[in-house]
Amino acid sequence: MTWQMDATMLEMCSCKAMCSCWLGPESVPDEGWCAGALLIDIEKGAIDGQDVGGCRAALAAWWPGNFFAGNGTARLYLDSSASDAQRSALEAVFSGKKGGMFGAVLGPAVTKWLPAKSVPIDIQRGDAPSFSVGDVAKGTLTRYKDGAGNIATVQGTAAQGAFQSTSMEIASAKGMRWTEPEVRSWEGDSGTVHKVRWAG
Repeated sequence: MTWQMDATMLEMCSCKAMCSCWLGPESVPDEGWCAGALLIDIEKGAIDGQDVGGCRAALAAWWPGNFFAGNGTARLYLDSSASDAQRSALEAVFSGKKGGMFGAVLGPAVTKWLPAKSVPIDIQRGDAPSFSVGDVAKGTLTRYKDGAGNIATVQGTAAQGAFQSTSMEIASAKGMRWTEPEVRSWEGDSGTVHKVRWAG
């Protein structure tokens, strides 16, 4: 069987805007190491016939250097409002076990997977998307705009190609903190917003 989903992805990391890892394997993160998180709000999708529309998930990870250099540690957070079957299916996809983009990107990048957690995940869209992930993290992304109110976007970076994102909106995540000692606790200002269509 296969999987597919249309989703909004919020990305944040320990860098100032914008994270240099988006640009490619030669870039150096602000701290020398990189910690980041993806929040995925699925609009519609199915995994091996299991409907996952309306489900949410988050992934937190830490790398001792650039994302592309690998050797990362990661943990998945799955929305506690999802069913057991939905959480199982989502864990298989987002950990890369079902192939597709996550298998291609996270397979080489993540060496150690910590056990997944089931927590309440809330994502509010809009001009300044906000989120909370259990008692681990909460924050708001404020999109950068020009004087005319147009949202700042970037296209064509190496990591966008890996994540199959044709355009990303640049945002500030100032004040956001991710508290996860088993991965790494961190705070940062770098944020991006993506509309994605994935399949595997």
